[in-house]
Amino acid sequence: MASFGDAQGRTPGAQSYQWTHGPEQIYKKIVVSADGKTLLGGVLVGDAADYATLLQMMLNGMALPGQPESLILPALAGSAPKALGVAALPDSAQICSCHNVSKADICQAVSAGATEMGAIKQCTKAATGCGGCSALVKQVMEFQLAAQGVEVKKDICEHFAYSRQEIYHLVRVNRIHTFEQLISRYGRGHGCEICKPLVGSVLASCWNEYLLKPAHLPLQDTNDRYFANIQKDGSYSVVPRMAAGEVTPDGLIAIGEIAKRYQLYSKITGGQRIDLFGARLEQLPDIWRDLGCRRF
Repeated sequence: MASFGDAQGRTPGAQSYQWTHGPEQIYKKIVVSADGKTLLGGVLVGDAADYATLLQMMLNGMALPGQPESLILPALAGSAPKALGVAALPDSAQICSCHNVSKADICQAVSAGATEMGAIKQCTKAATGCGGCSALVKQVMEFQLAAQGVEVKKDICEHFAYSRQEIYHLVRVNRIHTFEQLISRYGRGHGCEICKPLVGSVLASCWNEYLLKPAHLPLQDTNDRYFANIQKDGSYSVVPRMAAGEVTPDGLIAIGEIAKRYQLYSKITGGQRIDLFGARLEQLPDIWRDLGCRRF
């Protein structure tokens, strides 16, 4: 699920377009200006693949196609592709808001020899803040590599010759509920630290089963096991859920009280959330209990 901008259409004269796919539990909505030329916001549920580019279209005031609804409607066989993707973004588009990294900065880094995400992060600092732009940074990198004539493989790892989106469809269409079922039918080997968390995330998105049940526990990385993000010094950060960045005054007070109680450092992230840093492993159950009692 993802939302951005004026998702509720509160701008005077705003118009909205909505599309729903009941069987796949997908809902998409975009809000455009009265003249239909500017994207103001949107909501994506069940399929947020276009979030990054829609967000950039809004932030950069990019002109919309004559039929704005085409941005959220599925492309029909034989029809022209949607006007989405990093190719449509201007060079000045801000890809990483935490470190003010533009599309041009990433493309220049690729041209200079940075052909992997690790190298891109080191050269530009993109995706090293909140991490919310990682997917878009990767798309820009692959776009530039393709422009330079370099073949870009979409395989998630050596164990699956599929992209993440293809893995999602395999799981959804074939009603696969475990990693073992998936790798025995569509993969090879025993899996790795790349495909296991990815498949775990896909399974959770499709079936919403308890992440720590025995069948899923081996798929989770440290962050998912403890519902917190491990830091370089061994401490953890906790990120209370804030849908679309909205929080009540009481919620803000509760977060402040919990941060003081456990002596946590707080930071507002680029993903419109409040990150609480400095938690010790043994504190995590108590922190989440307190957050749960305050409806987080």
